[in-house]
Amino acid sequence: MRPRLLAVAFLFVPLAAMAQRDVPVPAQCTPSVNQKLFDLLGAGGRGNVDNVMVCGVTRSHSYTQHGGPHGDHEILPLLVKMPNGSSQQVEVVINDELDGVVTAPADASVFAFGQAFFPSHGRYVAGIHDVHCSTHRGADNGWVVVNGVKHPPSCSRSY
Repeated sequence: MRPRLLAVAFLFVPLAAMAQRDVPVPAQCTPSVNQKLFDLLGAGGRGNVDNVMVCGVTRSHSYTQHGGPHGDHEILPLLVKMPNGSSQQVEVVINDELDGVVTAPADASVFAFGQAFFPSHGRYVAGIHDVHCSTHRGADNGWVVVNGVKHPPSCSRSY
């Protein structure tokens, strides 16, 4: 194969590797669902980490954070049970423009899958955002489920 054709062939390999998975929603919220987040917190939780799942119950009604460089966001404040028996406060951050407006009442059951981040201060030990169809390499399709309703319902289109 000529070098130029070989180079063109290799351009298409990463596209196939970029195909994001659709990770299923667990049947129940158990502390084991939160294991990856628990491990990341135990390791010092720095930076952003793709493909992290969390589940818990909202401590209060969700609220809107207005403005900012990425627009309005809905914040779902969760109480999350960890594998060691402790409970931690974690926020699920939903971008209104990318994800649609997703709200939750107090005491709602919530599952979220996306990118974990670790604030340096505040009441939350961690957060999950990018809970939408994947927009970058390395991340599977994200979602948030509030009282059994999944947002987005599917990721049939590709980015």
